[in-house]
Parts: sequence; structure tokens; C-alpha cells
Amino acid sequence: ASQTMDEARHVEVYDRYINKIAMHYPMVSWLKQLIDVTLSTQNVHKVMIGMNMIVEGLALGAFNNMYRQTDEPLLKSITFNVMRDESRHVSFGHAFLTPRVAALHQDDKEDLAQFAFDAVKILIDGQQAMDPGFLKVLEVSNIDQNDFLTGMKEAADQGLTQDLPPGQVHSLKDLMMPALLRAGLITPRTRELFVGAGVPVNADLSILHAMEDAKSDQSVLNEAGVSY
Repeated sequence: ASQTMDEARHVEVYDRYINKIAMHYPMVSWLKQLIDVTLSTQNVHKVMIGMNMIVEGLALGAFNNMYRQTDEPLLKSITFNVMRDESRHVSFGHAFLTPRVAALHQDDKEDLAQFAFDAVKILIDGQQAMDPGFLKVLEVSNIDQNDFLTGMKEAADQGLTQDLPPGQVHSLKDLMMPALLRAGLITPRTRELFVGAGVPVNADLSILHAMEDAKSDQSVLNEAGVSY
């Protein structure tokens, strides 16, 4: 119930901010599909996997990156407070699911592990398609879509890659996969599925732990001028 209230506040505050700057971008279809699949299941464990580990992991990473990238004071303040809520939601998913998964029959564990893989696969497959919202960003920025795509293809053909800027995280690699592994939701069978899909199973929990515990990131606290 508290998470639902948190999300309602997040929607309201970002809606007000978006209306303030008058820039609207469509929701990506794969994210809607992921949420629909998650909420349509009658299994509470699957709902927790989809929402608290995958969707919330995606959100936590995105908000962290947005917080570190933006210089706009109001957006930075809003996002910092939203990040605190999201980190709590991810932590709750771990606290609720991990002991329950450990107590399940192996067949039930495999069922949940398959759901986790299928949910991540929706994300992976969806990101192969062009995001209508990103195309709108190009339009607003007066960047020709064909020129941009041609440049990206040329860079890929030359083997050029771009690392994340310092302080930014990769939601799938740094947050979702470690969370699923920690909760016992990646089995030897589904590990092979992830590898086959080109998704490394990252066991490093350091970034996830830091994101779950706001006190561990003193730089964020100092920048925001807050204390706990």
C-alpha cells in the first residue's frame, strides 16, 4: 500500500513538472508490455519480481542517471526524493522475496525463474526497436533522424563504443541481474537462457547495495544538501 502511494506521488509530481516545461514524450511500448504482463499474473511472487526487481530496478537506474546528468535544480530535487522511494521499493522486494523463494519447491522456483527471464527478455527485445519518444527528442533538438542513424551505424561499423559517464549505472547489468541472482531467481537452466540472449549474469552486488542504502552515497547526499 505504501509503495502504491509513493508511485501515485511520483506520477503527480512528474506530471506537474512535465506540464510546467510543456514537453511530453510517449511511453515505450515494451515497458507497457512488461507492466501489463506483470500485473496480469495472479501470482504475488511474479508481481514482486516484475515490479520490485525489474521495473523498479529500471526506474532506480534511470533516476540515478537523470539526477547525475541534469543541472536543472527543480528536476534534481524532485529526482533525488523519488530515488529514495525507489531504493526502498527495491530493498523491500529483496526482503520479501528472498526467504520465500528459498522455501519453495524446485519446480516452483523454476517457474519464477522463467518468469524473470521472460520479463527481462521483453526489455531486451524492446530496446532493439526504435523508441518513438527518442525520435521526438531528435525532432525537438533539430537533429535529422536519418543523419543520426547513419552516424550511429558508421560508429558501430568502426567498432566505436561509449562507456557510461562516471556515476551513472546500467540498470540491467548493475541492478536487475544482481537482484534476481541474490533472490535465487536465476537457476542453472535460466542462466543458460540469459547467456544465450546475450545478457551477462552479473553477481557484483556493490552498486545495488549502494543504491539501496542512500546513506552509502554521501556524494549524492552532499550535493542535495540533506542529511539523515
